[in-house]
Amino acid sequence: MIHRHTLIEGYYKMVKYLVSRSPLARMNPNTISFSASLIGVVAALFFLFGHSAIAGLILLLSGILDTLDGTVARLGERSSKFGATLDSTLDRYVEMFVFLGITYHFKDTPMFFWSFLAVMGSMMVSYVRARAQSLGVQELVGFMQRFERFVILSAGAILNPLGVQYWDSEIILKTSIIILAIGTNYTAYQRLMIVKKVEEDSADPS
Repeated sequence: MIHRHTLIEGYYKMVKYLVSRSPLARMNPNTISFSASLIGVVAALFFLFGHSAIAGLILLLSGILDTLDGTVARLGERSSKFGATLDSTLDRYVEMFVFLGITYHFKDTPMFFWSFLAVMGSMMVSYVRARAQSLGVQELVGFMQRFERFVILSAGAILNPLGVQYWDSEIILKTSIIILAIGTNYTAYQRLMIVKKVEEDSADPS
């Protein structure tokens, strides 16, 4: 089985190779971050109006573009704390806009609550990590990190028309949202338990 880190490392190696041989290498990394975010907001609008497949494809484009800014910054030796913070901040805004679109789309169904749980869990995953790192706990993992959330939602949205065609239901998108709702909140719990264990281990005199 391919490990998550191996898969991501391989992807970024490919990105680095392609970017270094393209005009993107000369772009401002922050411009790329803003562009990826604007595209993500467009995806949110398509989710809002129920065009899930188009939304998923646009979200996929946004996500791919979002992985380029850090590579461009490192290649041009333009990495900065502001750039990294800006990128993370814009990522959170995009995620909230996307789930706003999804939540509105399902506003008159039970999926409204699952969508709300999914965005709440996604925000808590990020919050627990930021809070723990501010206290010196760095090694935080979890079942549902941003990469997994992005893949599950994009795939669920792109494949959603198959559910509509064969079962007359948005079952595929709904399933992906339920998975996200459960997985993100469990990941927040996982990270809390890691912080608890680190604290207990540091207090253990043995």
